[in-house]
Amino acid sequence: MKRKIIGAFAATMLLLSAPVYAAQPEEKAPAAQDNRIEDGPEHGHHHHDGMFGKNKEEHRMEKLRYMADYFGIKTEGKTAEQLRTELEAAKQKDKAKWEAFKTEHKAKMLEHLRQKAKENGIATEGKTAEQLRQELHKLHRMHHKSDAQQEPQRDVKQG
Repeated sequence: MKRKIIGAFAATMLLLSAPVYAAQPEEKAPAAQDNRIEDGPEHGHHHHDGMFGKNKEEHRMEKLRYMADYFGIKTEGKTAEQLRTELEAAKQKDKAKWEAFKTEHKAKMLEHLRQKAKENGIATEGKTAEQLRQELHKLHRMHHKSDAQQEPQRDVKQG
């Protein structure tokens, strides 16, 4: 059950984060981060600071700004809560535009997953976003397991 929730959360965060970085000019794009899922005490993992580490709030604001720009909402000087409220109102007001946004976002996400899969030697022909996500996740887990096995074991001297 926990794996399904974590997987769904990771997929959602991945879906929401790709267009933010794709929409930024290259010189302003932040350095790529390799942390894929949010880990922490509540998730049973302690090995890194989560999806974007200490910049989580900044990342959330970037996602909100991206969505606000799509809907023509001015973002300057607004808090995350103000943007969320205005975005919710825009979604309710123009449901067709919201559906178009989601469709466009899913297409961008699928293309991003295909690109990552190709970079890692995974065939993409005829595969859904979920299938690609699963294969990339499996590859990521195998990579981390092989890294853990290569770390030298420390001998503890008992005195």
